[in-house]
Amino acid sequence: MASEGMQIVKLQDDFYRDSFVKLFAVIASILIAIILLISLSIYLYVSKQPPITFRVAEGWRVQSDVSVENAYLSTPDMLQWVNDAIQQSFVYDFYHYNDQLKTSTDYFTPGGWERFLNQLNIYANYTNVQTYKMFINAAPTGAPIILQQGLLSGRYAWWVQLPIDITYIGTDRTRNKSLTLQVLVVRVSTLNNLSGVSIDNVIVADGS
Repeated sequence: MASEGMQIVKLQDDFYRDSFVKLFAVIASILIAIILLISLSIYLYVSKQPPITFRVAEGWRVQSDVSVENAYLSTPDMLQWVNDAIQQSFVYDFYHYNDQLKTSTDYFTPGGWERFLNQLNIYANYTNVQTYKMFINAAPTGAPIILQQGLLSGRYAWWVQLPIDITYIGTDRTRNKSLTLQVLVVRVSTLNNLSGVSIDNVIVADGS
């Protein structure tokens, strides 16, 4: 009887030990699967490529790239684009400043963006916007006009003059500043820029 009891106890111990090993293996497998899933998700997020845009014609036929030596946009369309781009590039507030700054980069060439930042540091300085909890916006005070156009360094370009009025609303006061901008607009590839143009320089010709 004692021998049979010991055998039963041994069988129970073996059963529980085997069950524990199996349970541990299942838990370990689940944890490994979770880690792999998280790692895969992180990899897919980090390595995600930006969407590729294509200009298409009727019937969703992909259009070929347009030579930068050609104007591409009609004069009214180009002037409207400049008007909208400059107006949008001078809209900032203390809460969304960095996001608004990032959005504005879409209107500029890399070199044009660096030159524009020099002007922005004067007329919409980040420190001042934050310190005085400012809201800044711009509105055209006249129609844009073309000063000069033609090929420039192998690509079509326009010098456009545009008068704007910048409004500053802050905790200390509200004020306006009138500026006249000279904007260099150049042709860029339509494969990665659907508008086909970007701003390459912004000069403040005069102000008050």
